[in-house]
Amino acid sequence: MSASLTQDLTLTSPPCGSLPPGRSVGALMLLSFALGIVSNFALQPLAWSQGGMLAGAASQGPAIGAAVLMDLTLALLGLCISLMLRQRYGAAQPALTSFCLAFSVAELALCLVEGSSLMAMQTLSASYLAHPAQAEAYAPVAALLKGLRNGFHFSGKAFGGLGLLLFYVLIGKALPRPLAAAALAAAAVQVWAVSRGFIGLDVPMLALAPLGLVYPSSALWLLWRGLPR
Repeated sequence: MSASLTQDLTLTSPPCGSLPPGRSVGALMLLSFALGIVSNFALQPLAWSQGGMLAGAASQGPAIGAAVLMDLTLALLGLCISLMLRQRYGAAQPALTSFCLAFSVAELALCLVEGSSLMAMQTLSASYLAHPAQAEAYAPVAALLKGLRNGFHFSGKAFGGLGLLLFYVLIGKALPRPLAAAALAAAAVQVWAVSRGFIGLDVPMLALAPLGLVYPSSALWLLWRGLPR
């Protein structure tokens, strides 16, 4: 009896802060959304926006470093959410929660490699600027490094999108039906959009807009109502 009571208290105690677990998920989602917007659309483009990656990345050390740290934090937040879902729904949905957790781990691993490639861009840019006479020799290396970064980036976003799709399957009953349906559709469209990068096609940014609307909306709903047991 004592052991059972201890286990129940462990499973129901909030793992993050003072918020109940269900509402903590909403709070973590809002934080990850803000970090993702700043990193992907404000900081990372600085690595190659000013005269190209070779000419501009060297002077963007603080922005690149901040983007890498934000992306790592974002991946860790996703892993924390997956662990919370595993704790709450693991007994009823062992397969779904296991896959959701696996996608989060894969996204974190790819984020680490992508961050390394971004830091390498800065190093290569500094070397390029220090040796202008050998400028032509740097172009193939820069193209290869950018291609590697894009590959890791698109892979991470695809795994993240698949994990998000499973996330909305798991919590579908916690959301209003229209919002749950829109979230599932938006996550599926996001996976399709970023997967285009694997075959050399442009990623349609407008295809990411629906997720940019339903993700914070569902986060606010969870922050207000929490998750059902």
